Amino acid sequence: MVDVHDLIRRATEPEAEPAPRTPIGKPTDPVPLRGGQGRLVRAAVPSVLVLGGSGSSGSSTTALGLAAAAAVDSEGEVWPVAVDATLGGGDIGRRGCDAAQPVSTIQTWLVSAHPELPSSVGACAGQTSTGVRVLPRGPDALPRRESLVSVARHLETAGLLAVFDAGAPVTSRLAAPLLSDPRVGLVITVAARPDAINRLQPALEWLDENFSEFVVGDAVIVLTEQTPGSGTAILAHVRAHLGEWVRAVQLVPFDIHLASGGLISWHRLAAETRDAYLALLGAVR
Repeated sequence: MVDVHDLIRRATEPEAEPAPRTPIGKPTDPVPLRGGQGRLVRAAVPSVLVLGGSGSSGSSTTALGLAAAAAVDSEGEVWPVAVDATLGGGDIGRRGCDAAQPVSTIQTWLVSAHPELPSSVGACAGQTSTGVRVLPRGPDALPRRESLVSVARHLETAGLLAVFDAGAPVTSRLAAPLLSDPRVGLVITVAARPDAINRLQPALEWLDENFSEFVVGDAVIVLTEQTPGSGTAILAHVRAHLGEWVRAVQLVPFDIHLASGGLISWHRLAAETRDAYLALLGAVR
């Protein structure tokens, strides 16, 4: 039944003024990032892709160091997973697991019943003394319809922080989907030697041509010192020529523990090396 009194009340009451509308911006309106410099500011530590500008550039040690820094800096609130994302399988599992060796590979983990559960990751991964989980890779291809995108999705669902070691070259087909995701931080490692720095330019040009200037602009370049004292002049050179074009340039100093080629333990690294990885963690945020 219609309420006549309600109809009369609504008909005689003045109409409320409509709420002011928020101005609509154009799709081409620029979005100011990081003080208008065009850099992406992330609210939390993102998943990170570590690429080598050339061979033997320290991508594996950098991925392990960055993951350990995230675990130590968060005091247990962040659970990093270092993932072997190389084409044929690298040594991140052999060198990184100083607490427990992995019992399986990333391929086995992907075909498990529930790869999105932390328990499934823990059952397959090795572990470092800082609590970082390490997922090694076998020489076989990833299971059908799986890629680093699905790996990142499973780990994100599990509440874990993924640090991918994709090694060299930057043109790796496995890394391409992650390069297309602006939420993933990019670290490019290069040996602190003149010849390696010369090979860095073609790598950056390829990234610029295939993934736009913003991928290069938001990358962090890590110079890994291969011999004591060799990186200071090169660091100044790279910062002078690329400092305005990338997010940051970071030097990881020579460390005898890293140079030994054996198991890597965070607590056996020199204090300067640990500080460098913590500074890198701040740069990728």
